[in-house]
Amino acid sequence: MNQTTPKTLHYRKARYDQDFIRKSTGEKIFNVCNLIFMAILLIFLIYPVLNVLSISLSNETQVMAANVTFYPIGFNPQAYRTIFADGELWHSVYNSFVVAFGGCALSIIALCIAAYPLAFADFYGKRLYSIIIMFTMWFQGGIVPLFLTIQRLNLYDTLWALILNGLISAYNVVIIRSYFNSIPFSIVESARIDGANDFSILFRLIIPLSKPVLATVSLWVIVGHWNDYMNPLILVSSTSKFTLQLKLKSLVLAAESSTSNLSTLSQTTDHKGVAALSTQVKNAVLVVSMVPMLVIYPFIQRFFVSGVMLGSVKG
Repeated sequence: MNQTTPKTLHYRKARYDQDFIRKSTGEKIFNVCNLIFMAILLIFLIYPVLNVLSISLSNETQVMAANVTFYPIGFNPQAYRTIFADGELWHSVYNSFVVAFGGCALSIIALCIAAYPLAFADFYGKRLYSIIIMFTMWFQGGIVPLFLTIQRLNLYDTLWALILNGLISAYNVVIIRSYFNSIPFSIVESARIDGANDFSILFRLIIPLSKPVLATVSLWVIVGHWNDYMNPLILVSSTSKFTLQLKLKSLVLAAESSTSNLSTLSQTTDHKGVAALSTQVKNAVLVVSMVPMLVIYPFIQRFFVSGVMLGSVKG
């Protein structure tokens, strides 16, 4: 077992100092400026998140006075109590997980099946097939045709309406097709010579070799379903089918309506606290909706970067 001795550490430090000294003055200035720029950019990116979290946890008096910046003033988790006290919240979380992850699994299969012929097949009408897919990126039917189609398919007010509506995206098909093109065609030819059909090649060979791009697209699909508000608003009417975004929106509306009904809450809080509650709930809603995606992202971060870069090698 290798052990790091003080002599080894001294040697590494000397090599690092030597490499740093070898850099020209221009390179040193560029590195310093780059670090300063990235630090400023990080502040601009992280401040809104800290501000939202701080407002959701601050005292209502400080919120109304607009004194909260990037840290809570007067700890008060009342907004989170209001959100988690609703018994239907966890059912809406369950619905969102079903739509996001179930829709992601079906979407990845459908996208791979759609992209495979574009990358490895040679058939009559391939150009027309590609044009039909690309056509959906430029033109869409609109909200009314979508609603009527879902209604006539007897999918209205079901989670299947949300899953199937976002099953295939032309942009994702192009990304996956581009990554498939980076796989040597000789691998596919060898599998065909060995007697494998297209479905075996796709599911047993191509998909295992395409984990980076599939992880990247999976993240896009999951985040898209998770943050989707318009489609559930149009295609779902029962509260039992509400996704998290719809449920959180209803909690925000309930908190806002409390500002016009102060008499019913006068026994538990003062008027200023009631007025601030809606603002606190709005920010707490943002935090609650962000947390699941922040938990998932670190596990697929390494696939995310490599998938985007490798998927853009060929067009």
